[in-house]
Amino acid sequence: MKKTLLVAAFALAGSFAFAQKPSAGNKTAEVNLNFQTGTSAINYTLPAELRLRYFMSDNAAVRVRFGLGSTTDKTSITNGTTQSDRTEKSGFGLTLTPGYEMHFEGTDKLSPYVGAQLGIALGGKRNIEVTNASVANPNVGDIVKDSKFSQTDGSGLGITLGLMMGADYYIADGVYLGGEFGLGLFSMNSIGEGTTSRVVSGGTAVETKTLKSSSSQLFGVSTGGVRLGFVF
Repeated sequence: MKKTLLVAAFALAGSFAFAQKPSAGNKTAEVNLNFQTGTSAINYTLPAELRLRYFMSDNAAVRVRFGLGSTTDKTSITNGTTQSDRTEKSGFGLTLTPGYEMHFEGTDKLSPYVGAQLGIALGGKRNIEVTNASVANPNVGDIVKDSKFSQTDGSGLGITLGLMMGADYYIADGVYLGGEFGLGLFSMNSIGEGTTSRVVSGGTAVETKTLKSSSSQLFGVSTGGVRLGFVF
């Protein structure tokens, strides 16, 4: 039994000692490790994004990130003696981010790289609904005597262009941990026409249109967190 454990330990140590970086023709898949610290413990949330890479040569790779998601958030708002129930839902969202990486020699286990990427994000309509509302708009806090408030934003489109630098560390054959730092060169977001509806305590419904909106930004920084990846 002891010999078996000893052999297994040496095999595991050997896999860590001789972890190899990918070469031309290899493919990788990875997810973010989303750890969050709270008051009592460290929590982990499931990754909502997958990144795939293909190494065209030993030091050049093309990649693409896919992201899918939608959220529903329910909260209660207390304003004086009135308690309101607030529900926010975001429609189905999709992100697609192709990119290119140039890897440097590094070490046997460490693979540093730089690259560029273009991001495209499509977002479904977002809806905010408040019953027993004591605020006209929960986002700014205008006081009214509504019994119901709802706001629906139009569909969204976002485009980003950026540079990044990062590194992958191979902890075993075909398994690595990575980190990345990004510099955003340009980003643009637009939201389509939406509606705002109020039903006041007297039962009269008032509906208004919200105009399309757009914004843009030059330069910004981002971090990619810790990633776990596999070579196949």
